[in-house]
Amino acid sequence: MMALRAVNGCSIIRSTYSPPSLCSLLSCFHQSKLLNGTRSKLGVFPSNCRFELHINANGEKIGFSAVHSLADSVLEELQERRKTRRIAASNKLEFTSSEELLKEKKVKQGLREGLLLEFKKDGERVLLAVAQKPDGKKNWMVSDQNGTTSSIKPQQITYVVPGVENFDHTQIPEFLQKAQHNLDPSLLELAWAELLEKKKSVTPEELAVMIYGTAESLESYCAHLLLSNGDIYFSMQETKGYRCIYTPRPTDQVEELLKMRLARETAEKQLQEFIQLLYSAKARPIEAKPSKSSWTQEEKTRERIEALVSYAVDECCSDSQKRTAGTILTAMGLAKKASSALNLLIDIGYFPIHVNIDLLKSNIRTNHSKDVLSAAEDLLSESCDIDEIRRKDLTHMKVYAIDVDEADELDDALSAAKLQDGRIKVWIHVADPTCLIRPGSTLDKEAMSRGTTVFLPTATYPMFPEKLAMEGMSLKQGTKCKAVTVAVVLHSDG
Repeated sequence: MMALRAVNGCSIIRSTYSPPSLCSLLSCFHQSKLLNGTRSKLGVFPSNCRFELHINANGEKIGFSAVHSLADSVLEELQERRKTRRIAASNKLEFTSSEELLKEKKVKQGLREGLLLEFKKDGERVLLAVAQKPDGKKNWMVSDQNGTTSSIKPQQITYVVPGVENFDHTQIPEFLQKAQHNLDPSLLELAWAELLEKKKSVTPEELAVMIYGTAESLESYCAHLLLSNGDIYFSMQETKGYRCIYTPRPTDQVEELLKMRLARETAEKQLQEFIQLLYSAKARPIEAKPSKSSWTQEEKTRERIEALVSYAVDECCSDSQKRTAGTILTAMGLAKKASSALNLLIDIGYFPIHVNIDLLKSNIRTNHSKDVLSAAEDLLSESCDIDEIRRKDLTHMKVYAIDVDEADELDDALSAAKLQDGRIKVWIHVADPTCLIRPGSTLDKEAMSRGTTVFLPTATYPMFPEKLAMEGMSLKQGTKCKAVTVAVVLHSDG
């Protein structure tokens, strides 16, 4: 007779000889619904939702009967997985009998020579080591997986691997390799499902029995790694000596943590894509570097570039911006220094090779937006002059502008004539940009925000777009130029 189990709308057909796959159980667990159409959070079945549909030889439905829970099915799958994933092939313990074995192993043991232990170094890195000998009253000398001997404090120890005597520290790399090969996070998820339904906490050794069928040293350490590194499904409840007890998290917490992990993974992927863009831009010749505007088209890319710019001039506006720049520099293998950020921006072509860092620190804009440039072009194409009827033709005068030879923008000039009484009359001619710029216009607001044209030994950054300043607002030779003129009569004493 075949049994049809109704699980969240997913029908699992199973016979006595064909248990459901791990993928099937996980799928059903994550999508489970109650038979009456209501939905549980992550598929944790209530105790009354356990049915089996019986079908006779003619294919007719002959009724339902109660069966064991989803947790029991999970346990069956775990037992099947033990047979294929177990490293200690001779062990054939069942879950119940293994619990009795664990009670004997829970006797608190002090540190002694030859124990294999895990400890934190420098507050961050986790290493495996073998205890060698006491170092003072409390500390121990240990030889770690890198062959380094050091003294550690008891509070640095995070786990003592059970069932190990006189371990050779040269075998640690092989032990770690086996442990990594034996890790399967999906088994942790299945164990969480069972323990959550049964409302039970678990130690690494107990988890090892659940998912590997044995609590021997390697399997116990694998279970410890799953619990300590995978904080999605379990949280640490308490510690007893060098053993920790973990409790399964509620389903709503698990859902939230899974969302947060997905967000972190997405952010990490985007960061790596940005790092590849930087490497690609650095490798290009100068003439083929990406344009400056290309770095500001996509929001995330623009935010990261702005963080680097702020870091380069030591003016990060927030801790978040500073962290972003630091993360990028670290990923590029660069020191977290302002000079590193500046050189990186030069290497990718965002800044010119001889960038003036003081311009950046003073927030002086060196170019104009497309809107401002477009408004300037429109003004140059217009020929109207609102003051035309008030203009006086002074083109018969000799006009002198005093400036350097290479000056293109001449905004003031002088004329002079001697009067009959011996006095001198001086005309001061000043270029008249107000005949072009309307108050409140785009160009007027741009000029007000800049305040002045910036003259530096290496470059000039005009208040108005360069073409407008050099042509429409300049006193050019051989052209009728619009100006405001003031005449002054000087006495003989000046």
